[in-house]
Amino acid sequence: MGSDAARAVTPLRAPARRTVIRLAEIVCPPELHAGGLAGQLLAEFEAMIAVMPATIRRPLLIGLAAFEQGSRLFPAARGRRFTRLPDQIAEAYFRAVLKRRGAGTMLTRIKGLLVLCYYELPDVKEQIGYRPEPYIAAVSRRRLASYRAEIEAGEAAVFAGDPAAPVGRSAEPRAAGQDRR
Repeated sequence: MGSDAARAVTPLRAPARRTVIRLAEIVCPPELHAGGLAGQLLAEFEAMIAVMPATIRRPLLIGLAAFEQGSRLFPAARGRRFTRLPDQIAEAYFRAVLKRRGAGTMLTRIKGLLVLCYYELPDVKEQIGYRPEPYIAAVSRRRLASYRAEIEAGEAAVFAGDPAAPVGRSAEPRAAGQDRR
């Protein structure tokens, strides 16, 4: 997320933060802790849910709290919260909740958000070799070569009769200061 978005994010409360991190330990690859990425993941998750409408954000946070406290009813947990469970019991509880109809659906969505946030981290993108920029540039050049006439005709139609439209507008981007000749 951009730096402007990160500054405007209200952090989750401590219990929710602990639940998010503990859940991430189960749903994300082990490199999460090996690479010291838990803090970055939490920041990314907070930024992601900060931009969600309240009608989505509130149920998500309620779902996290219910998941945290619901483990107390899981027999193997012996009354402990999710964040206090040993790894094997925490994973068994997670899998048990996934199988439940309503709670499993909410947990699946939370899991999806966590995994999405994990793979958005710059260090993770670098580890997996995710570099889309060269591909995007190549496809853009190819499409521009194939559809230049249609793009220019569409732009001409949009800007026809507009006195503020730039003269000689082209679909090809120019560097600042370059003159078309």
